[in-house]
Amino acid sequence: MHIALIYASIEGQTRKIAKHIAALLDENHHSSLVIDANDVTNSLELSDVDGVIVCAPVHVSSFPKSVVRLLQREHLQLMAVPGAFVSVSMAVASDDESSAAEIDKIVHELCDDTGWWPVVTHNAAGALKYLEYEFFKKWMMQRISKKSGGPTDASQDYEFTNWEKLDDFVLQLVKDVPVLKSKI
Repeated sequence: MHIALIYASIEGQTRKIAKHIAALLDENHHSSLVIDANDVTNSLELSDVDGVIVCAPVHVSSFPKSVVRLLQREHLQLMAVPGAFVSVSMAVASDDESSAAEIDKIVHELCDDTGWWPVVTHNAAGALKYLEYEFFKKWMMQRISKKSGGPTDASQDYEFTNWEKLDDFVLQLVKDVPVLKSKI
């Protein structure tokens, strides 16, 4: 199985997730074509892939422009194979059900805006990178985290990604790809 793995990352957690998925595919005797959406300037050549996984983080209620532009430009090619989307956000770590609903709404808007509709979606929790934030962002993230009952100690970073759930999602996708239909 040959999977195109397209991602964009802002603080590094989505890159870490994409590389983890690539390693998981490799460990399970599959191959991946890893593409950083920030580095794509030309049309993609995906004629030899069996499926695609797109990973992108939610920041300020939207996905990175590089992923949006790539999906808009390549949506027909991407729709020709079974696709999966992994959205990454801190809202997933919250117990607040309205946060999960908000992420689903943002993913739906991305699909409407780009014309690319994945067959399956996985919402992964991200990370708080307090040690990397500049003063204002650290202060804002502490306020947001405190409001949702999360950690506020800025002397360390916090990772909330559930790697086991992510692995189960990816392995199920790879198992299902041969029987999944593309969206076009």
